[in-house]
Amino acid sequence: MIKVSRRTFYLSIVALLAVLMVPAFVVERSSTADLNAIKSRRAELSALVSEYGSLSSRVGAIEQKTSLTKVSGVANAMEDIASSVGLKGKMKSIRGLGTREVAGRMTEDSAEVQIEKVTLNEIVNILYRIEDAPMILSVKKTVIKKSFENPELLNVTLTVALFTKK
Repeated sequence: MIKVSRRTFYLSIVALLAVLMVPAFVVERSSTADLNAIKSRRAELSALVSEYGSLSSRVGAIEQKTSLTKVSGVANAMEDIASSVGLKGKMKSIRGLGTREVAGRMTEDSAEVQIEKVTLNEIVNILYRIEDAPMILSVKKTVIKKSFENPELLNVTLTVALFTKK
């Protein structure tokens, strides 16, 4: 049998432990880095999940609006809104601007609506009704001018679009 001095024996045990500990230390370091990367990825995914939920609820609300009422066009929709606010008599004209396809699934029917001699409060009311209408209406352009006959009243020209499913 081979005789090994105690000193050599202890040094070989220390060397063996060092050889075993260094890889364990390296593995522990790399697993800590992996853990941190996974935690940051989890935080990103969590933010995406909450954003998806928010967008999903908004899309659901918009899709629900498309199925609530059947309106034949933007002119009828605007007449309904104006009569609900009491401005039907002040509507001078509704001029259709045409229909176009949007994103392959919807159509956009646009019209220019002229309303004369209204107060600022009436404008706010009609804009509120357009926003909360049971259909998808969008105000694309608004022009507000003082009335020539009475400077306290306003003349409004709205470009409004009605979006419907195909």
